[in-house]
Amino acid sequence: MTLRRLEYFVAVAEQGSFSAAARSLHVAQPPLSTQVRALERELGADLFDRSGRTPGLTAAGRALLPEARRILAAYDRLATTARHAREGGVGRLRVGLVPSATAGALPEVLRRVREELPGLEVSLVEGRPPELLRRLDLDDLDVVLLYAVPDGPQLASRVLSAEPLVLAVPAGHRLAALPAVPVAELEREPVLLPARHGDDGLRERTTALLSGVHVRVVQDDLWMVQTVVALVAAGLGCAVVPASTAGSRPGAVQYRPFAGTRTDLELVATWRVDRDHPPVARFLAAWSAPAG
Repeated sequence: MTLRRLEYFVAVAEQGSFSAAARSLHVAQPPLSTQVRALERELGADLFDRSGRTPGLTAAGRALLPEARRILAAYDRLATTARHAREGGVGRLRVGLVPSATAGALPEVLRRVREELPGLEVSLVEGRPPELLRRLDLDDLDVVLLYAVPDGPQLASRVLSAEPLVLAVPAGHRLAALPAVPVAELEREPVLLPARHGDDGLRERTTALLSGVHVRVVQDDLWMVQTVVALVAAGLGCAVVPASTAGSRPGAVQYRPFAGTRTDLELVATWRVDRDHPPVARFLAAWSAPAG
């Protein structure tokens, strides 16, 4: 049994005659009739009653018609599924990220991916950068989102977004009265520092920004920005955080830009170049698409 024979059978049943079916399929009638006869011999039953002016379906033909349509539709879906898989529109994408990455554009990107690629399942895994990179190396993750470009011969990276760093201070702090804070105003202020996770991440950008002043470091190994902001809200000190964090702890924490300088923090996607996984490219493309 071939798909062509099923296609010819369905065409005759839907068009009402062998000649009309041949015209709709752009084939000659004799080969079409021959293929339908071959299908009937293969099944051991007549599919059409040819005694009248137009062929009518027999009981066997009526029973076969919906199954033949289903088989032909399934075959058409195979090509569509294969194309979507090749283009990264189906399957699974495993994204590793540092928790603070969700404060920026990521939620909007995930919404866009869900709407445009409903056949793609996206799973998120939070963790520390070293653990995320280890899992990427073990093929437990497809792409990771970090605030630094990691080293590695099999790694490729791309900057997804950049946002300015701002100062987070407890509500009522003297610096909250300023529209923008000169870095020099942080002289001898208690400061919370994030942990070091790379060569050019949040810790390194913060250190460079504060290099010209003497601050009192009260915590220097905090790896989650949410924890840093919570400690600022508790009055333990000030902190340099990404601007996308500015909605956290409203009322308890005030956020101010720095005066006369701007330091950006880049969110970077990293993946392995030795693995062909089309959903990674579709995910990266969603970051470049305009917001809907």
